[in-house]
Amino acid sequence: MWWLRRLFARSARPEADNALWLHLTCDRCGEAIRVRIDRRYDVASNLLDPGEEGPAYTVHKDVVGDRCFQRISVTLGFDRRMNIVERHVRGGRLQAEA
Repeated sequence: MWWLRRLFARSARPEADNALWLHLTCDRCGEAIRVRIDRRYDVASNLLDPGEEGPAYTVHKDVVGDRCFQRISVTLGFDRRMNIVERHVRGGRLQAEA
């Protein structure tokens, strides 16, 4: 039955560099919210023509906290090396990572 134990055992996988954590503060109630963005699955590719400028990848998240249900809309733009080049936040503020 060792195979059954291995099947249901939780393996502690370290988080890879694919996780990007955002720290938001709600404008209405001041709640601090932590949001995880997976660079492999949450990011959408923008098809740019040669010579066209703009972010190569974008991600959009709508976040709701536990206190006041105010929706916080976050849109991030990334370059080809997955560095953040654009930030747009509505309904909250993006905090510096602590």
